Amino acid sequence: MVHERTVQDLLRRAASGTAVHLATYTFTLTSLARACIAAADRGVDVNVLVDECSAETDATRLLLEGGGDRASVTVGGATGDGIDHNKFLLAEELRDGTSKVVLQSSSNFTIAQRYRHNTSVVVRDDGDLYDAYRMYWDDMVAGETDPNYNRTEETDAATVYFSPRSDVDTHLEALERVTPSRDATIRFVVSIWTPRRSAVVERIAELVEGGCTVEVILDEESRAIVPHLRRAGADVLEYPSTALGELTPGQSPNVHSKTMLVDADVDADGETKRRRLVYTGSQNLSEAGLCDNHEALLRIEDDDVYDQFVGDWERVYEQGRRLVGGEISALVRRSGI
Repeated sequence: MVHERTVQDLLRRAASGTAVHLATYTFTLTSLARACIAAADRGVDVNVLVDECSAETDATRLLLEGGGDRASVTVGGATGDGIDHNKFLLAEELRDGTSKVVLQSSSNFTIAQRYRHNTSVVVRDDGDLYDAYRMYWDDMVAGETDPNYNRTEETDAATVYFSPRSDVDTHLEALERVTPSRDATIRFVVSIWTPRRSAVVERIAELVEGGCTVEVILDEESRAIVPHLRRAGADVLEYPSTALGELTPGQSPNVHSKTMLVDADVDADGETKRRRLVYTGSQNLSEAGLCDNHEALLRIEDDDVYDQFVGDWERVYEQGRRLVGGEISALVRRSGI
């Protein structure tokens, strides 16, 4: 619930007379809808964009009916032909004076997501990053489909890659900048990885041949890609998947994160140097995630953030290993990034 609570906390702390923009794929939490209404009642300009799949949920209806003219709700929107798979919140200003806040998450806002491994990151006081997301929001709400959207924005704190894209495979481009070496480590924790992103696997094979360690945690429902990854030399853990109908507080969470972690010598503007990079957001390693859907992938270069993501990766790996080995039958996740 840490991701849900973080969003609610930002809504509670939003300053009156300023704007909040929330974009989400699935939206079923009435508690979050009530938090949006409460913020609107305090004079916050609340704007919510949900995918069409959430048009008739109780949460969306509550927001439409309870928000009145104080909260704006948009269903759909378009820059691509696929779904609005985004999961981010933008807060113009908080009551403590913090401004231009961007929360990027892998978590949808549903009860089921409480039992899944997800990651969220909050960037504060970065006006350029905030403005990049706001422009993306406006483009989606305008509803003009553009399969060649291809926007990338770089700021002092982060770089964000918006989909749909027809120019580059974002993950492949990142890995092509890596110089293979025996002290390089690349980690993934991914919900969906399809064979249509095979070029990424081919690059992994090249990196492993050059000495890199590549470690992957996958939801076991992405098992079709597993043989390809193992042939490429990656260490793969298939995290046990739990059917939605069986999710209870006493059962193991699925993997829903969409993260790539790079600790390697990386080319940056023609200069190769050691970098520790976090790539995280809403984009799965699928063709739809890259080319069709509305998605945001955030790259952060910060040692503290990187260490937290690695710690989370290690916890997920250890839990998955114990579940696969039968050492435990269920384990509830109580913390997250």
